[in-house]
Amino acid sequence: MAISTVAPSGATMNKKLGFSAMLLSATGMGLVGTFGRLATPIDPATGAKYITGDFLAFGRMTVGVLGMLAIILAVKKLSELRRTKLSFSVVAGGLAIGASLAFYVSSTLMTTIANAVFLIYTGPLFSAILAWIFLKEKINLRNASFLLLVFVGMLMTIGLINYSAGNGLTFGLELGANPDMPNKTMGDIFGLASGLFYGLALFFYRYRPDIASEIRSFWNFVFGAVGAVAVMIFRLTTLDPTNPLEVMTGTHWAWGGAMFVVCGLLAIGLLPVAGKHLMAVELSCVSYWECVVGIVLGVLVWHESMTLIGAIGGVLIIVGGMAPMLVQLIRRPREALEIQVPESTLTKV
Repeated sequence: MAISTVAPSGATMNKKLGFSAMLLSATGMGLVGTFGRLATPIDPATGAKYITGDFLAFGRMTVGVLGMLAIILAVKKLSELRRTKLSFSVVAGGLAIGASLAFYVSSTLMTTIANAVFLIYTGPLFSAILAWIFLKEKINLRNASFLLLVFVGMLMTIGLINYSAGNGLTFGLELGANPDMPNKTMGDIFGLASGLFYGLALFFYRYRPDIASEIRSFWNFVFGAVGAVAVMIFRLTTLDPTNPLEVMTGTHWAWGGAMFVVCGLLAIGLLPVAGKHLMAVELSCVSYWECVVGIVLGVLVWHESMTLIGAIGGVLIIVGGMAPMLVQLIRRPREALEIQVPESTLTKV
């Protein structure tokens, strides 16, 4: 039986659907770093990956546009697509997610996957704060505790909180140069930029629940492609003029294609579904599953090291991220109706 919440405006929030969509989306997003590296050639002059993540992000969005258009045709909602009026939040949400993913994919090519994935996940925290300020969404003590768990876990795994026998407990993120990663500093900066834009995207997804998920996803991909191109122009003119079409081989294109489908059509296409059925704080908690997926792949596939403190942080992320879903699944449906969604949350903007 689906657990649903009825908002004051009459809109229904299906919690099980929302949580399922967010888990699948986060898993797909967690594969980005691995697919991105496999799809990107190495610069023979520097020995580092070319900085072409924005192109891969554009490909994800383009495949998403085509895929969602096919789905819209299959479910016979083309007329609804034509009738749907765009608004600032729809356009801004797409531009923000496109810019976020362009910065993020490039970040995974320049710094560790762990750093990239956790820096982008400063975004959900920004989203929860924005929703608290502008949408008046209440963050109760329980959900605040879940957020605190994933936030502390993030700080521990990325290295902001660390411990060693010689130095004891230390605080601070190493943004300096790394001989094995000559562009690490820029990669970390790109990671922070991806987090900021991701938070904006999640915030804008809270508006316009009147738009069907297929329609919203289609426009999300369209404007996401525009956002990725904007970052590409910035990168070409200020950082790395490499044209991906000139350096990618058939193998790189094959991995890129897998990334476009799994990390694009599937992962990003499910975000508006999750945003329509979950509160911002719930999105924030569950979305941290991507961190776990990314770190496990970083260790197993790319042999990135993980400290004991980092492993403990990962456990905190799992506990804090999964707890909201488990609580919702065991609560009685009547209790679920007690969750309040302010009417401002459902305003057409």
